[in-house]
Amino acid sequence: MRTAAVRAAAGAAGRSLSPASRAAIAAALPPCPEAAGAILAGQEATWLEAFSIAVCITDAEGRLTAYNAAARDLWGWSPPLGEQRWNGAWRLVAPDGNPLPHDQCPMAVCLRENRPVRGLWAYAERPDGSRVPYAPFPTPLRDAQGRLVGAVNLMLDISGLHAVEAARAATEARFQAAQEASPDGFIVLLPIRGREGTVEDFRIDYANPAAARIFGCDRQRMLGAALRDLIRDWPDVEELLRGYARVLATGEALAREAAHEVGGRRIWVRSQTSRLGEGIAIAFEDATERHETEARIRHLALHDPLTGLANRLAFQERLAAAAAAGQGVAVVSLDLDGFRVVNDALGHGVGDALLQEAALRLRTCLGSGDLAARLGGDEFALLLAGPGLRRRAEATARRVREALTCPFTLGAYRASVGVTIGIAMAEAGEAGTAPEALLRHANLALFHARAEARGGIRVFAPRMAAERETRLLLHAALREALAEGTVSIAYQPIHDLRQNRPTGYEALLRWTHPQRGTVAPAEFIPIAEETGLILPLGAWVLRRACADAASWPASVKVSVNLSPVQFVGGEVARVVREALEAAGLPPQRLELEVTESTLLQQNEAVLASLRELRAMGVRLALDDFGTGYASLGYLRAFPFDKIKIDQSFVRDAVERPDCLAIVRSVAGLAAELGMTATAEGVEGPEHLAMVRGAGCAEAQGYHLGRPLPLAEIAALAAR
Repeated sequence: MRTAAVRAAAGAAGRSLSPASRAAIAAALPPCPEAAGAILAGQEATWLEAFSIAVCITDAEGRLTAYNAAARDLWGWSPPLGEQRWNGAWRLVAPDGNPLPHDQCPMAVCLRENRPVRGLWAYAERPDGSRVPYAPFPTPLRDAQGRLVGAVNLMLDISGLHAVEAARAATEARFQAAQEASPDGFIVLLPIRGREGTVEDFRIDYANPAAARIFGCDRQRMLGAALRDLIRDWPDVEELLRGYARVLATGEALAREAAHEVGGRRIWVRSQTSRLGEGIAIAFEDATERHETEARIRHLALHDPLTGLANRLAFQERLAAAAAAGQGVAVVSLDLDGFRVVNDALGHGVGDALLQEAALRLRTCLGSGDLAARLGGDEFALLLAGPGLRRRAEATARRVREALTCPFTLGAYRASVGVTIGIAMAEAGEAGTAPEALLRHANLALFHARAEARGGIRVFAPRMAAERETRLLLHAALREALAEGTVSIAYQPIHDLRQNRPTGYEALLRWTHPQRGTVAPAEFIPIAEETGLILPLGAWVLRRACADAASWPASVKVSVNLSPVQFVGGEVARVVREALEAAGLPPQRLELEVTESTLLQQNEAVLASLRELRAMGVRLALDDFGTGYASLGYLRAFPFDKIKIDQSFVRDAVERPDCLAIVRSVAGLAAELGMTATAEGVEGPEHLAMVRGAGCAEAQGYHLGRPLPLAEIAALAAR
């Protein structure tokens, strides 16, 4: 039925059309040879159905004369239409949603103005109420005389195009919303070209709020502005514009990170530029916080967190750079004398405050370009570069000593420390001194200054390195000797002057080097103490001496010297107990000798160890009495069993009345305190007579017996 109606309508229209109108219709419609032939042959029904595009034909009054199935489907018509006008069966709605008057419709305009109408679209409201967006293309139909006889209208369903456009609009809306809320900047630039078509600048077409913040500019002021005006204060404007022009020309992306001054603040901006249509898009990230974080990390990696001075790594890097540049370099190494006493007595908080104040004072002693570093603990180093190094280094060292020996006010406390300084230098162009060697030489000079007299300043000399090397070789050989059991003990008799016989023997460590021969204890004992080797060495002496004494008569004692280092950590009592138990030696037969330098540590751990040893029943002797400081104070702090008068007084007492007075006074003091006075250094009969007369109870020296090996001592003890 539908096809018959269409044909009837098409036939009626065809009969009313002149050959010229048919030719006009054929020209107005899309290319289709079959349809054109059908039109020219007067077979309108056939050619209308040949199109998938909706087509309708009206007369000059706007009455619908023909339409195809595609038009029926588009409009939702129900045939037959009869004599209805072309716009009488539906309503039109403008794109803005308002009803469109029929006299403003594209078909009405075409018939009224006798011209084709293009580029307009509207919504057709179907009888069921649904709306379809469509684009009409009405074209006038004229007869052979050129009179308007009607119009043919092609109508395109643009629902799909609208869906695409709506999706695009939604995507754009989402993208813009994301850009508006993004913490990163985003701008779109369009090129500004010169007469020859070259890109001279860019205009800002879009900028999100984050971009405005990064550039420190009002967003509205940015839009439409030239990029050059916005970044005119940047140092690399021309290079940057050329880079953007290359992106536009080649499509190759550009990544960049640089620092800029914005609003009086230095910011780091990281950007990624890519081509976008006829312009370019730039995504900006404010990398300032990351750079500041990295800078803080670098600062922490190269600076001491307590004092803010450079640390060891930074000092070594700076020293290496100066040496590589061929500059003259001086290293001043120093540590604070007495800092540990302040730290232990007043607490770590006060100790930290002292180090911070010391760092401030060090800075005031330096010239421009010099560097101060804290290498660890109370150890500092200075790096000086430039001409006149020796004079500058020594002058700086004197200023440092003067600054650091002034009392420190640390809250409620006042503290004083000293400073010992070592200097090493390499003049400009001087070859053969590696940076690490220069620092080592400064430490060697410091070591020698500390050994000679604290508070001194020493400049490195080559012989110091030779001495140090010798000490290192001796240390290695001594460690090997201990491991292989090639160290030994000699025993020197201690005579009871009242019984006129030996009642004990002092164990003395002996070492014979395979190349150097006999090495004096005064040479290798300090090395053992410095390196910590004294701990296993001292424990071995204790075990050996106790084991040897166990074979002697019960009335004979053995005396063993203890190093101050053995008291560090509070392990000495345990080591002594284990040695006694392993040998089966009664504690009363062991006498331990400690020096005043041990008591100089003046801490509770040393006194606690001495009390623990006394509680075991071990006898305690204060060795080298009179050579230290405040000896009487030590006697009051701890009750010793014996006082050993230093041999320097005994040897000179024969000829010097003052030394004789000291020996007599100490012997009398010991008797008053219930202690035994032992005189060391009895080298001849005159010394023996003198110490007898002075009231000493015991004596020791070459006149009474030299140190002997165990085999001879065993025979002597048996007699």
